[in-house]
Amino acid sequence: MRFRPRRRRPTVRVTQHGDPLDDGLLFVLGWGNKPSHRSVQWLIDRLTYDGYRVHAVELPTNGWEFEQQYVAPVRAYAVDRNIDLVLSHSTGGLVASHLDLAVRNVFLSPWWGMALSGVGRLLYPLVSRLPTTRPIVPSGISRTDLGEMKLAAEVADTPDTVSPAFLRMIRSAQQTLPPFRETDVVFFTPTDRVVDVRSIGERTPAANLVPYDGGHEFFASEARERTFSKVLTALEDGPDAFPSVKPNTIEALEGSLSAD
Repeated sequence: MRFRPRRRRPTVRVTQHGDPLDDGLLFVLGWGNKPSHRSVQWLIDRLTYDGYRVHAVELPTNGWEFEQQYVAPVRAYAVDRNIDLVLSHSTGGLVASHLDLAVRNVFLSPWWGMALSGVGRLLYPLVSRLPTTRPIVPSGISRTDLGEMKLAAEVADTPDTVSPAFLRMIRSAQQTLPPFRETDVVFFTPTDRVVDVRSIGERTPAANLVPYDGGHEFFASEARERTFSKVLTALEDGPDAFPSVKPNTIEALEGSLSAD
């Protein structure tokens, strides 16, 4: 008799950085990001230098149960510790949105919608229905989409495919996002090709949006020092520290993206 191999359960990994006496900051990383990646390490080092005890959450890259495998373990970790703020990036922003913690969130290019265009928009509904957890779908993410300073070795260290089950899970999580909270701040780049800019604009009030120049990972972009100073301000003071982004800004972004 042949036995089918058991699927390995995806696991969340957390590493701690900085002085244990500093303010606790939960940093939920994006898909495929690791604390050891140079660009991510740069951001963690800057945060610890500025007085944060960083709890860096590395997410599974091929899960299929959003609440059990992503949200619940991160929430359990946070409530057992002195977490004052949550910083999140991309897929981490989707997870952080569902945590329901009584703290301020600062989102960096959150993955609240699929960035689909052309053939991808037509194929996605078909591919996502395939009944498998095997990674067979190309991610379509290039190094240039992430940032000018992104190392090729870091991209190579990230899976280049995802599973249909993972895509279904993400889509469901995006469709069930809880209401936006007025104390949160969302950073976005107009030229993001990894996440859907329109979804960010539709969900976020203009007063809570902060645009930046660079790729999907601001911390791998040449203008990262300037953006980081704004991120610190957002963590400390919230949305009141920033002028509102005009509503037609998002419309302009969409126009520039669709023209490419």
